[in-house]
Formats: sequence, structure tokens, C-alpha cells
Amino acid sequence: MPSHVPFRKWLKILAKIFLGLLLILVLIIASGIAFIAVRSHQTVMLPTPTGPYAVGRMEYDWTDQSREDSLAPRPGTKRELVVWAWYPAVRPTGAQTAPYLPPKWGDLNDQQHSAAFGLKIVQSYDSIQTHSFAHAQLATNEARYPVLIFEPGMGNIPAQYTTLIEDLASHGYIIFAINPTYSANMIVFPDGRVAEATNAGKPGDNDNLEVKGNKIVSVWARDVIFTMNQLEHLNATAGNMWSQHLDLTRLGIFGHSFGGATSAQVCHMDTRCKAGIDLDGTLLGDVLQTGLTKPFMVIQSEENPCDADCHTFQQGVQAILRTVPAGEAYHLNIKDTRHFNFSDYAAYFSPLRLLDMLGPIDGVRGLQITRAYVRAFFDKYLNNTPSPLLQGPTSAYPEVQFFKP
Repeated sequence: MPSHVPFRKWLKILAKIFLGLLLILVLIIASGIAFIAVRSHQTVMLPTPTGPYAVGRMEYDWTDQSREDSLAPRPGTKRELVVWAWYPAVRPTGAQTAPYLPPKWGDLNDQQHSAAFGLKIVQSYDSIQTHSFAHAQLATNEARYPVLIFEPGMGNIPAQYTTLIEDLASHGYIIFAINPTYSANMIVFPDGRVAEATNAGKPGDNDNLEVKGNKIVSVWARDVIFTMNQLEHLNATAGNMWSQHLDLTRLGIFGHSFGGATSAQVCHMDTRCKAGIDLDGTLLGDVLQTGLTKPFMVIQSEENPCDADCHTFQQGVQAILRTVPAGEAYHLNIKDTRHFNFSDYAAYFSPLRLLDMLGPIDGVRGLQITRAYVRAFFDKYLNNTPSPLLQGPTSAYPEVQFFKP
């Protein structure tokens, strides 16, 4: 019996060690939960626009009666789009800025990004402050303003690129940004209806990305062309804010990821596109076979490591850009960025950095660089304003690397 005493003591020691480690683990988890809960609700002000104009924002609900929606869950559904506009505005006296997302949009997006017990794993949308004023009056400094059309990345909505879009609007651009119905994770129509992503609207893990991607980019490209048609109608119709103020001879298209691929496809399909930008998007559609005849810029993140798919992508980009008229093609990347550094995720609390979907660059710095080069490109090709940023590397932005098309 006495010989068992040391063994029992050893068991007690092991039990105490186990309980101590368990307590430490519980404390670490509790501290992590507490940090996320506090951090996700702290007020975040998006980076300030750098232009002279205040920024207005409004929403449209447009239905293309000529087109059945192949992405919709019910056959025969007409293609319906929520389109947001950001524009140079007259600053309203005493007005508060618009919420990052309207209440129902924000609530549903928060729910989609909640873990157990309602814990937010990204920034709560009601804690993000914009610089836009809802339904503000269009600034009258210019008779006509250049127009941009924007498409977000797959699953995203344009509001998640507010930092980039507000800056362009503050410099005198009118931006119409499309929410891609049934491809965005969720959108809310003005009457309260909700449309979630469908299997037809998003590539799945078992899908052939090229085949399905080509189908979806065809739908998105027609969304942009439909939006162009709507803008022509608004511009020609008296009695609305845009009447004769949209300079559709100076129209550019840009987008992130899948939206970037869409911009290239539209610039191939429609001569109304005068210039386009692809922010870190894999090119799709028959533009790969036909090439481009319009000024075009590709801005990439710095993937690490750059595997075989990355090299294939680089070759595809180079092949497309070599079809662009001489001197009008631009291919660059931004050091220490990843795919989502082009979105507002870089400016607020998000776990994407832990997943290597946000790079080690300071998020606001990365967005500052993106804003500078996007505006420099459109300034040159829509406003005839040259920029030294497009001539090659600069000490102001050493993170930017140029590739020769």
C-alpha cells in the first residue's frame, strides 16, 4: 500500500498541471473573445477623401426588362440591379454622413459575419463612418462630369470599396457601382426584398472556374452595358439631377477581382468604354482571344509565394496588355499586399490578415497607393491630365513595381 503513495501524488501533480493549463487556455480564449467583441464595435472612420468636393450618395433599383436572369433561382425572372451612385456634391449644412450600409443591409451583413453567440468576427457595419452625404445636391462647379462604372469582387458589394470610390467622387468623378444580384452574398432591394447568392451566380469548389466564370462574366458585362443605357436615358431626360451633367464621352470602367475581369470584357464589347482598370482580377471572357484596343491598367497584389497559377495569370495579363495600343497599357503590383487590400477590409478590423488575404502593408497605406494610381490613370485618359505616376517607379510610392507589357 505505501508503494502506491508516490503514484497517487504524481497523479495529483498531473491533475493540477492539467487544470492549470486548461485554465490558461480558457483565459486566452476569453481574452480573445473579449478583444474581438470590443475591437469589432470600435468606431472606425474611413480614410478621408483627398479631393476638393464633398461626396454625395444615392441608390437606384433598375430592371432590365429585355433580359431574363440566368443567375436567378426562378426561371423567367428579369435581371434586377441595385446600383449605388457616388458623386461630387454640395456639402449639406449640418447634415450627418450616410451610414456605411443602410440598416437592413448592415444587419444582414453583420449576421453573415457572426460566429457563436452573435460574436462579430469582422468590423460591425454600424461602427464604420463614411464621408458621404445621402441624396446631397450635385455640385455645379462643372457643367459635365466624367463617369465611371464599378463592379466589386465576387461575393462583395460596392459599399465595401467606399474608400476608393469616395476619393474618386471627391475629385469630380460620378461613379455608378453595381451590386451583382445573385453573385453578391446578399443585397437588399429598396422595398425590403433580399437576394442571396445562388449556385448559378457564384463559382463553387467543384466547378470549372473558367467555364462557369465565363458564363458569369458575360452576365456581369451585360449588367454594365445595361447601366450605360440607363445613364444615357437619364442624361437625355429633363427633370432629374443627372440631366446633361453626365459626360458619357468620358466613361471608364473598373472593378476588383471578378469585377476587374468584367471591366476588360466590357471594354472589348462596347465602344462607349474609353478606358478600364482591373484590380487583381483573373481575366475571363472572349477578351482573352480578341484583346483590347482601349487604354487599360492592371494593378495586382503581391502574392506570396507566386505558384504556377500565378505565373499563368501573369502570362495572360501580359498577352492582353500587348494588344492595347502602344503606350496605353499599364501593369503593376503593390508590394506586401494581398487580394483584399483593394477593399475597405484593409481599413478596419478583419480576420483576413490571419488568413493571408490581407498583406503586411499598412492597410490605409495600401489603399492610398491604389487611390493614387486609379485616379492618375483615369485623369489621363478621361480628363487629358498627364500624371508622372504613370511614367514609371517613383520615390513617393516605392511599394509599386512596374512590369513592361
